[in-house]
Order: sequence, then structure tokens, then C-alpha cells
Amino acid sequence: MKKIMFVALALLVGLVSCVKDKQYAGITISNVSYTPTAVQETDDVTVSATITSFKETTPILAYVINDNTTEVAMTSGGEKNVFVGVIPAQPDGTVVSFYVKAYNDEFEAVSPAMEYEVGAVAIDYSVLRLNELNGNDKFIELYNAGNEALNLNGVYIEKDGTQNWAADNTVSIEAGGYVLLYSVDVQPDHPEHPATLIFNSGLSAKKNVRIQLFTPAGVSIDDFNLTNIDLNGEAYGSVQAPASYSRNADGTWYYSDATPGAANVDGVNPVLGLEGGDTPTPPTPDYNNIVLNELNGDTKFIEIHNMGDLDLSLEGMYITKDGVEDDIKWTGDATMVVPAHGYLVLYSIDTEADHPDLTPAYFFNCGLSAKKTVRFALYMADGSVRDVFERGNTGEWGQTISNVAPQSYARTPDGGDWKLADPTPGEANPATGEDIPQE
Repeated sequence: MKKIMFVALALLVGLVSCVKDKQYAGITISNVSYTPTAVQETDDVTVSATITSFKETTPILAYVINDNTTEVAMTSGGEKNVFVGVIPAQPDGTVVSFYVKAYNDEFEAVSPAMEYEVGAVAIDYSVLRLNELNGNDKFIELYNAGNEALNLNGVYIEKDGTQNWAADNTVSIEAGGYVLLYSVDVQPDHPEHPATLIFNSGLSAKKNVRIQLFTPAGVSIDDFNLTNIDLNGEAYGSVQAPASYSRNADGTWYYSDATPGAANVDGVNPVLGLEGGDTPTPPTPDYNNIVLNELNGDTKFIEIHNMGDLDLSLEGMYITKDGVEDDIKWTGDATMVVPAHGYLVLYSIDTEADHPDLTPAYFFNCGLSAKKTVRFALYMADGSVRDVFERGNTGEWGQTISNVAPQSYARTPDGGDWKLADPTPGEANPATGEDIPQE
């Protein structure tokens, strides 16, 4: 059976100079993964692991099928401290769990168990990402940037190279949704939070830290690797991480106000001192996905819809009315973020008393009539037109014509052609509607 021997020159020097100190013969098992990641019934599965030790150590791969455990020897994988073992092909539908262990005459180490099902449909985990990390409230937020819900069974997180959370088959994440994990340190503060969403380590806002997200097969999905936190103190002159490490709309890491379980607010100060890792290239924000989606002159609201897969900030974007470009009726600030495939509803200042819970950022400074010719235009921050709604062909805005209240001017379906439809503020528009009367 293959043996492992790891002896460093520095250790030998230390033994000579400190002969009275007994050296710790510890064993570390890390980077456990398997290939192929989508196992078929004709596939042998190769399991790889990095095993380090200060003494001669025996590595073993143990796999379990129907409560029967089989152990096989692991051999050198061709790289330093990397060892591999093979699980033979199994029939379609077989569930195989496995772990790696290593031992010598003093110590034994065992890796967390991993599992795969032969013939299971491959899941695209590339849309899953670390979205927000908070060392004050001690939470980790995951985000699904894809168009379908994902079951996270077997997905796991490592902190500083040690696994601190693994999902079971009860953990799912909706398309465009979030999973919020809290540290065991603050579990008493969240007594109703599911135990399956508690990670078993702390999380500091003042120290270097590496948080890695892996597929069930051990393939890296995302990697936050802060190796020089002091750069942030030097640059910003304040305590590091006053709130969260948070992904802006462009996918890069910034300091930002905490938004656990909700869309991030774009920050201003980038997180400095990040290095390495296998962070996927984030998708490029596409503002062609932002549209005026519904206007209602009865309850006086304007709905903006994001048709894309990425949350988009409306900061700096603005709205004008009736073709007067220099008379801006609303400007988006940093709090105005439209979630992927979601909506943001603005209300006329005339109705402010009807919406006491909304901040001033949600009100446009003009009216909106259901019986007049009207033109509303949405602009990008650079002054280019993003979208326009017009009603009436008299050649002059603000003229009284037919009253369509209480119905809305709505794109049907979302992002489609303008029609007359029942109002649905903050929700999907009907699939069809009636022609909008122009007189």
C-alpha cells in the first residue's frame, strides 16, 4: 500500500535545535473531489485528495453502497501530496457515499463524506455564487443568478481551507433568490433559523479570510480570498468592513450596507487585498433589460421591470414627462435596485400620504393622468434614452382625451407591446390586453 512521507528541511533544523519538544504528527486532508462530476453507469469514479502529514501515513478511500463499506488503497496522483483512489462503475440509480481517511501509528484523520447518484441529471452550479459576507452579524449569503431553482444537496463551503457547511437535500434556492447562512456563534440570536442553514465557524470583519464555495463533486464555484485586509484601512482610514463584503451589480466585491436575504445595495469602496481563487467571470450588466413596464393614471404609479438575470441599480437614471428633457421628475439613487426578473414601483408625489412606509426615493415629482395625452421617458445616467411610453396622437401633451381608469398602460406580457390591462403593480403583467385608445 502506498505510504506518504512529508519531511521539510525546516522541521529537521527545528528537531536539532529543540530536541526536547515532541513534534505534532498531525494529518490534514483537503481538496477532496471526484471525476466525472456527472457519473454514468459505465464510469469508474476517480477520487482525489490532498493529504499532508509529518509522519509516514496510509491513505484509504472508503465508499458506502447500501450500508456496505468498501475500502481501497489510494496511490500517488502525480503531484506532491495528492493521492487518488477509484470507485468502480455501478448500476444506474446507485447512490454512493464516500470519504477519505489517513492514519499512522498515532493519529487518524477523516474527511467529510461526499455523495453522488449514478445517472443523475447534471446540475449547472455555475450560476451559484457567494453574494454577501458579513463579519459583524456573521452571515454568508448565496445567490442563484440562473433561471431555474437549484437543490443544493452536497454543495459545501470551506472557510480558510476547512469545511464549515454542507447542504442537505432540504436546502434549495429559487431562481434569482437567496440562501442565508448564519454562524453558529450567533445561532441563539436566530432561534427560528433552520439548523441546516447554520455554518459551524465564526466569521470576522477584522481578519483576512477565505470563503470558498464548492459543487458536491468538489469543484470550485466561487472564491472570496482576502489576503491583505490592511490595505482597506490604509485606503479608507477606518475600521475594516463596517458592514458587509458585498457584490455590486457588476459582480465585483465592495463594502456595502448589509442586506441579508435581499438584493445588494451597490457600494462605493471596493474591497482591496483580494487575491487568487476560481471566481467565475460575472455576467456584464445589460441595461437593455430595464423597461418601463406599467403606468397607471388612477392610482398613479410607474412600474420599472428588469428582464435580465442580474440585479440592476438605477442610480443616476432619471425620468422626464411630456418631452421636457430638462425638467426631471425622478432620479434614482443607490437604494433603487431592480432585482433580476423583478420590479420596482414608483408613485406620484400626489399619493405620498397613501404610502407612508416608502422613502422619498420612491416618488416622482409630478402627476399621472388616465385621461390625457402623455409622454414618459426613462433615461440612462449618461443622458441616453432607455425607454419611452406615449399615449395620444394629437401632437400636444397634456390634452384631455378618453378616460381609461382604473386600467393600466401595460406591456403584455412583461416587456412586450403596450396594451390596456388590469393593474398589477410589482407583479407580472397579464399575457394580453386591449388596444390603448389614442383619442
